[in-house]
Amino acid sequence: MHENRGTVINSLEDSEMREQEIPNYWKGQCFGCSTVNSHSLGLRFYLSENGCYTKCSIPDYLCGIDGIVHGGLIALLLDEVSQWTMIARIGKMGLTREISVRYLKPVPTNTEIVVEAKIETQHGKDTVLHSTVRSKDNELLAEGESRWMMANLSVIAKVSKVSESQLRDFLAKYPVETLP
Repeated sequence: MHENRGTVINSLEDSEMREQEIPNYWKGQCFGCSTVNSHSLGLRFYLSENGCYTKCSIPDYLCGIDGIVHGGLIALLLDEVSQWTMIARIGKMGLTREISVRYLKPVPTNTEIVVEAKIETQHGKDTVLHSTVRSKDNELLAEGESRWMMANLSVIAKVSKVSESQLRDFLAKYPVETLP
């Protein structure tokens, strides 16, 4: 179980999903997944049939209205699981071009949710993913579609504080999974 940083509780102790954990070798400050940023959500990711997922529980202090997860945080979760799906499934990082979120039901705080993404299409440098937020009982709470640009690592390095060699070394640690 991931160390609880006081922000998000991650758990996969139940037997519902026995998928392979995607090791997190990222040493940056990512708010979603960083293992070195004390303010990070500390999300852990696991392979699913055609993508990846995380399980988490969002605490009250990240609410919009009391008891309900802030909508911007839901968008962040959908974006983060999409990026990790691309890392694990195609061995690439992308830049979010567009994300649309459909908020179907309130996502309660302090309640375990499952956030999953799957690659819908990939053509050249354009990738589209579908992502969902579900309750532990599999009720669909929110869903999203995101469009990504598979930029050269040199472009990502130019717009970030991460060198191209660091990005290359990071991605080299992830064997590419073949989607059916």
